[in-house]
Amino acid sequence: MELHRFRPAAADSLNGNPEIFVLKGDACSGLVTDIRPVGEGTGLPPRREMNGRPFRLKVLHVNDLHGSLVRLSPYGELPVFSRIAWRVRELRRQCRHDPDSGVLFVSAGDELAGSLFEGLLDDLGSSCSHAAYRLYSAAGLNAAALGNHELDLGVQGLRRAIGQEARFPVLAANLPLPEALKDCIFPAAVLLVKGIRVGMIGLTAPIQGNRGASQGLQPVDPLPVLRNLLPALQELCDVILILSHLGYSLNTATAPVKDAGDRELAQQLPRGVVSLIVGGHTHLALNENGLQQSNIVNGIPIVQAGMSGRYLGEVTITRNGATAVTSARLLPTADLPCDEGFDRAQVRPLLEDVRPLLERRYGRVASHPDLLEDALRNDFAAGESALANYLADALVRRCREQGVDVDFAVLDASAVNAGLPAGGTLKGRDLYRLVPYADTIRTCRIDGRQLLALLQDNACRLDMPGEPHTERGFLHFSREVRYQICAAGDGRPASVYCASFNGRPLEELLEQDFVFAAPSFVRRLAAAWEKEAREAGSLPLVDLRSWGFEDTGLSLRREIMEYVRLQGGVLDVCRDGRLQVVYR
Repeated sequence: MELHRFRPAAADSLNGNPEIFVLKGDACSGLVTDIRPVGEGTGLPPRREMNGRPFRLKVLHVNDLHGSLVRLSPYGELPVFSRIAWRVRELRRQCRHDPDSGVLFVSAGDELAGSLFEGLLDDLGSSCSHAAYRLYSAAGLNAAALGNHELDLGVQGLRRAIGQEARFPVLAANLPLPEALKDCIFPAAVLLVKGIRVGMIGLTAPIQGNRGASQGLQPVDPLPVLRNLLPALQELCDVILILSHLGYSLNTATAPVKDAGDRELAQQLPRGVVSLIVGGHTHLALNENGLQQSNIVNGIPIVQAGMSGRYLGEVTITRNGATAVTSARLLPTADLPCDEGFDRAQVRPLLEDVRPLLERRYGRVASHPDLLEDALRNDFAAGESALANYLADALVRRCREQGVDVDFAVLDASAVNAGLPAGGTLKGRDLYRLVPYADTIRTCRIDGRQLLALLQDNACRLDMPGEPHTERGFLHFSREVRYQICAAGDGRPASVYCASFNGRPLEELLEQDFVFAAPSFVRRLAAAWEKEAREAGSLPLVDLRSWGFEDTGLSLRREIMEYVRLQGGVLDVCRDGRLQVVYR
C-alpha cells in the first residue's frame, strides 16, 4: 500500500490544518504488509517526543446530517451548520497557540441525501455539485467516512462531488473501488497534529437497490478489512480512530446493519490498538451527558451524534504515555452561536440557489382538518387519516407509473414530519417539511395469510382514547385494503373484522400473493415499543422487517412531490371508510 501527501507541505498545523497523508491501495483482498511513501515529501517526520505534559486531542464529530445545513421551519430557514462551524472555529482558536492541544473535525458519513440541497445535484449546470462537502471544506473538515447514501450518487456523481467540493479525504476501507474512484476515495489517512500521528480508517455500510449498488459499489464485511489494515497502520501512528458508517450494532432497529455494527466490530478488535470509533448510520445520540459505560466495548469508546445536525459531538483523547478517551459529550447545536460571517459567505449563497425550489407553487391545499400539524401530531395513529390516505394512494400510483407493479401500499408516522397549509397555497418548502427524509420505496411479496396477520398486528398498535399516545408503528393502507378494528379499550387486544382487498373478502384470498410498497424506514420508530411488547408476550405482533424487502431505488419524497405536481395540489383528500374503528 502507498502513502501519498494529500495537502501541500505548507499546511499550517497550528491553525487547525494538519498535514494529511492518505493511503492508496486495496485493503479488502489481503493483509497489508507494508506502507511505502510515494512522491516527494511523503515520508512522515519523526515521532514527537513527549515533554511530560499530556497532549489533548479534541475530536469534533458529526454524522448523518442528510443535508440539514439549514432547518426549514414555519418561521423561515434556521441556521444549523453555521452553528457547528462556530464551535469548530472557536475551539481551534483556543488551541491555536497551545503546543499540547490540537483539534480535528470529522464526519461519519451520509452528508446530503434527504435535503432540499439535493436539487443542486440534478442541475448539471450548477456551480455546486455537493452542498455539504462544499460547506465542510469551508469549515475545515479534516476527514469523512463515506456514507451509504453517498453511494446513491453512482460512480460518476460521486467522483464529481468529491473532486469538485471535498478538500478533505473521503475514507472507505471496505469498499472495493472501480478505477474511476481510486484517486478520490481512500482506505485510511494519517493526520499530523502538532507532531502527533493520528490514523483514521473509514468504513461504510452495505445497501441494496441504490444507483451505486447497480454500478458495483458494494462494501464488504469490515472486520477482515480491519485485520488486513491495522497491523501496518499501527506502525505509523500514535492514535488510531475509526470513522464508521456501519451502524451501532446488529440489534439496532433504526437502520439496517449488516455483517457487523460498531459494537460487534469493537468486540473483535485487538485491545489497545483503536482509541475511538466515531459512528453513524443508525442516528443515535450517544453520550449526551458524558461518556457512558454501556458505549465502551472491549476498551473502545463508541460515539455518535444523532442526525440532521441536532448535535455536535466533542471527544477529548489524552496522550500521556498511554492514550485514552478522557471525555465525551454532545453539544445541542441549537445552543451554539451562529457564525454569522460563515453563514453569510458560505451558506446563504447555496440557500439562494435552492430558493426557487422552496418557493415553487404546487397548487392549492384542500381545507381538511387531517392535513393540519395538530392532527398529525395527535391523531395520526388513532384511526383513519385523510392525509395518510392521500400519501398511501400516491405511493401506489407513482410506483405503477414508474413500472413497479404493486397491489397496495403502507406507511406510518416515520414517513412524515409536518402538516400542510390546509386551505392555502402549497409551496415546495411545505412538501420538503412534509417528507424531509431520505427514505426510498421498497417492495415486499406476501400472501393473503400474511396480509391478514399484518392487519391484526396493526390493530394492536392503534392509539386508544384515554391512553398516552406513543409511537407504535401504526400502518395506513392504500385504498385497495379495507377493514374494521374492534377495540375494547380495556387492555384486551383489538380484533380485525371485514378485511377485504379490492372488494373481495380477504378470507377468500389467503393463498393469493400480494406485492406492497412501503417507505424504507417504515416502523423503525416503533422499535422501543415493539421490544417491550414482545417481552410481555401478549400481542400477536409481526416482524415486518424480516419479510425480505427489495429496494426500488425510487425516492419517496420525489415521487410524492411529482404526484402532487401532476394533481395540481393536494385536493382529493378525504376519509373514505377504508378503516373503521368500533369501540365495544
